[in-house]
Amino acid sequence: MFRPAASRQALALGVAAAVAALAAGCGSSSSDASPPAPTTQVVTSMTGEKTTVPLKIDRIAEQFPAHTVTDIMLGVGDKLVAIPQNVKTIPFLRKVYPGVNDLPELFRNGGKVNMEELLKLKPDVVSTISGGDTMTPFTQAGLPAVNMAFNTFPELAPSIQLAGKVYGGAAAAKAKEFSDYVNAKLAMVQSRLAKLPATEKPSVVHIASYPPVVVDGGKSLIDGWINIAGGTDSASGVKGTHVTVSMEQLLQWNPDVLIIETPGGDQGLAANSAQSVVDNLAKSPGWADLKAVKAGRVYLNPQGLYPWDRFGPEEALQIQWTAKVLHPDLFTDVDIRSETRNFYQKFFNYHTTEADLDQILQVGSK
Repeated sequence: MFRPAASRQALALGVAAAVAALAAGCGSSSSDASPPAPTTQVVTSMTGEKTTVPLKIDRIAEQFPAHTVTDIMLGVGDKLVAIPQNVKTIPFLRKVYPGVNDLPELFRNGGKVNMEELLKLKPDVVSTISGGDTMTPFTQAGLPAVNMAFNTFPELAPSIQLAGKVYGGAAAAKAKEFSDYVNAKLAMVQSRLAKLPATEKPSVVHIASYPPVVVDGGKSLIDGWINIAGGTDSASGVKGTHVTVSMEQLLQWNPDVLIIETPGGDQGLAANSAQSVVDNLAKSPGWADLKAVKAGRVYLNPQGLYPWDRFGPEEALQIQWTAKVLHPDLFTDVDIRSETRNFYQKFFNYHTTEADLDQILQVGSK
């Protein structure tokens, strides 16, 4: 049908406008499209290394025995694909988390590992025993590695929160819950001891094993919780951790209090007990003359999922136990059995029996 020129011109202008609008719309849609959701995050380890890890962690390789307890506490035990040697030797840990019995002990003492076997397990992240050179073999193999371990008490809560961030999801909330708990308990202990004069702080020696006498020196985690709990660390002048000293040195220190650890090593944490250390020490010349022995102030350090005195979340219980041991009159309201029971229920969803508590607190030993 014939259209007037004006009508044809209007139609052409309309089509052009429609095409322009469509083009503009397509351009707007392209520029406003949301960027893809991130799949990784950058985290900073406890020793300062920055590592890119997946946001979704499904497979964890754990190099550090004590940190296995943190993994279980944060609810990611079912994501472990490899653990360190000797974790399975701890009776209470096997009871609280039976799944540990099925995991390969790929990491040997000192963190040594068969990298070929580890790569077969395809971990999303490796939790390392320390930073620096310890992480290098993993990063060179293309495995994200993060040091989430702590070496001093002030690092405890941040290390747990770092693990929560790395693992994500409910782990982050649990890490925050734990941090709030340990900070509250630390504040309680410190407030009660704030005005305690130095003359009322008993001298303490913590013995890691014997024979020979092995202690931890100043600025160590051991030294830290002794001081937090209102004691004076007789071994503070020693440099390093797990340092051998002579029996003569122990006799010279002659501490008011002795705390004996459950020894570890190649034989594991269940093969020997703190009681065996005391039994061996009792045979040593001069032992019976020590002030702590004469006063009946020789204590076996509790061991639950891990020895309370070393590198695990049970450090929160350690400061309370030690404070009550050193200053019972200032902590009469602190019921260690009740606190221990509540701790494992709250953070591990495990109800301890009276027999469990006796075993953990090493009741009846010495």
